[in-house]
Amino acid sequence: MSESNEPGKPLAGRTIAVTGASKGIGLAIVELLASKGASVFGGAREVDGLQVSGATFSVLDVTSESSVSAFADAAISAGVDTLINNAGVGAFSPIEEISVADYRRVMDTNVLGVILACRYFLPQFKHRHTQGRSSQVINITSDVSARTFAHGGLYTASKHAQRALTQALACEGESYGLRVTEIRPGMTDTFFNGNVPGSAVRSQDLRPEDIAEAVLYALAAPAHVRVDEVLVHPVAQAVTF
Repeated sequence: MSESNEPGKPLAGRTIAVTGASKGIGLAIVELLASKGASVFGGAREVDGLQVSGATFSVLDVTSESSVSAFADAAISAGVDTLINNAGVGAFSPIEEISVADYRRVMDTNVLGVILACRYFLPQFKHRHTQGRSSQVINITSDVSARTFAHGGLYTASKHAQRALTQALACEGESYGLRVTEIRPGMTDTFFNGNVPGSAVRSQDLRPEDIAEAVLYALAAPAHVRVDEVLVHPVAQAVTF
């Protein structure tokens, strides 16, 4: 993977695909990476009105195989070298109240979405390896990808599954030079689960820009460095692992 010598543009020459890119963490990632010189392909269900210099947005439903295939084709035609799986949803209730519809919405988006994206991007990354070029996959999961809590069974199950997929992919990708990173954010002030960012009660949470900086750290690491995971919490959140 080529490294940029342009000051302030460490990602110049990189082409990066981001799912769930319309707002919150996803949009912050797109904005930061584009500002650092990358060409960014952002995908989300609603992209009307989105404009970021250096980025192209297209409609993407990560639960639809045809939608993911079309998104990947567009990114591959531009020489994509990195996939960032960020799309995600949540549902929180006691175990006995989890509906089939809730299960399918959460698992299809959080788990199947990662599987489908990998299915359509990994052949490109394997091809890059035959040309002596490396690639990266970054999965945005959660600090609950290794723990759980009451009323969080379904959501945390999906995040545990994402963590398992990330680690399995790291093992499989070793043979073709793929660097895989899990970003595990703690409490973050975003639109997640109906939250409206900016309320006083969330004033000490992480910001989407904090997670974008963690992504940049993994992307800008030297070629001989693999960042396996980044666990990031706001200071105000109780220490948990």
